[in-house]
Amino acid sequence: MNQIFRIPVDISVSALLVLALLTPGPAAAQPQAPRYPVKMSADGTHVVDQDNRPWFINGDTAWSLVVNTTQAEATQYLEDRATKGYNAIIVNLIDTAFGERVPNNLANDPPFTTPNDFSTPGSAYWDHVDWVLNQAAANGIVVFAHPLYLGFACGSQGWCQAVKNSSPAKMTAYGEFLGQRYGDYANIVWVIGGDTDPVAQGVESKVMAMVNGIRAYDTVHLMTAHNFARSAIDPAWSDDSWIDLNTIYTYGLSHNVTLTEYNKADTRPIFLQETTYEREHNATALEIRRQAWWAVLSGAWLGHFFGNCPIWGFDSWGFCAAPAGGWQGQLNSTLSNDLSYVGKLFTGRSFYLLRPDQNNTVMTTGVQSGSTKATTALTTDGSSVIAYIPTSRQVSIDMTNVAGAQGRGWWFNPRDASTIDLGTFPNTGSRSFVPPDNNDWVLVIDNASLNLPPPGTVGVPPPTPPSAPANLRIIG
Repeated sequence: MNQIFRIPVDISVSALLVLALLTPGPAAAQPQAPRYPVKMSADGTHVVDQDNRPWFINGDTAWSLVVNTTQAEATQYLEDRATKGYNAIIVNLIDTAFGERVPNNLANDPPFTTPNDFSTPGSAYWDHVDWVLNQAAANGIVVFAHPLYLGFACGSQGWCQAVKNSSPAKMTAYGEFLGQRYGDYANIVWVIGGDTDPVAQGVESKVMAMVNGIRAYDTVHLMTAHNFARSAIDPAWSDDSWIDLNTIYTYGLSHNVTLTEYNKADTRPIFLQETTYEREHNATALEIRRQAWWAVLSGAWLGHFFGNCPIWGFDSWGFCAAPAGGWQGQLNSTLSNDLSYVGKLFTGRSFYLLRPDQNNTVMTTGVQSGSTKATTALTTDGSSVIAYIPTSRQVSIDMTNVAGAQGRGWWFNPRDASTIDLGTFPNTGSRSFVPPDNNDWVLVIDNASLNLPPPGTVGVPPPTPPSAPANLRIIG
């Protein structure tokens, strides 16, 4: 087995250099790189690193990274994403459909020495998985690892049928193998399921046998679930107490779906797990950008994942065939850049304190609805108001929601991360704002006394002090 990054670990000098590259201006303070693994905050509302620094998911989707790239290609991908500021990726540890030689990797190493027998892991294949995880760690990237992607509707794209044909003992053995092998890796979040309902498909008990096997040896890493176009806690698991993080998976209006999950009594901290990919379903850049901004400002303050259709499979699927240049030609695509800016803005503000403005008490006019809805969130300490406005209109902000005597306003451009300084103004009454042009814009209003840097200046919020657990639900 290759050398692994054990817990706790300082991810690494190279990760610090990546973050430094993203910090504008020679005089800007270099943020401290996170120390993984990530964990729940003491109050249960967000995710922090080992120094209790809030951690925002700025993620990309790389489903077939293990099975359909060479080491050189995987390194190229990971270094590119880290340089752009992505700090998390979604990856299938084993795959049945989206790779040239699946279920084998490109070196033709099988994941199991006996096909479809989860109790017979193949040494060379899992050595390669180790290598991928270590390369991700060296670039400061957390892997949201799918150990058992079930596949759409329990069909041919995943492992669902193999699970049906397996015994609970073999599923437990597979989970124990994963827990023993990866329990002390620093950069993992486990993702259970994948594009199907394990309850409806009758495989819940066997999936849970794997989960329990993992937990027998790994009590550290966070867990979530991936259910087709649903949240992590929906379907109705017999017991969902093992799920740490809730998710949004939608091709619809992410603000509506996020608020539905946010307002559930049994929800957990939320992130946008999957939505329309770039170059999929003829979606426009605006349609894809707004899904991320809508979700984060509607209650998914843990962050978001972006996806580019050719990149997620690394040219493994004809539906996602890339234009000339293959998946590498998409590394610098429009939305690969645009969606990286989401993390740049939120990590420079107290994103973990954001709560959605559900009753329009902050943005009082100009909200609209549906595909043009402007979504607004306010931090619980009043330090910042952040509003995403997808189309041009005049909006009104009740300035009394902002702490301090004066507010400092900014327009943030989600297409290039540039800013326009609006200066300061009294935190009294209502104030109107009109975006600079007809494109989508983000309005940021801060407590001026805090002297926060321009939005998009990459930073890491200070540690959140440990405290007695509090109720998660803070309904805006």
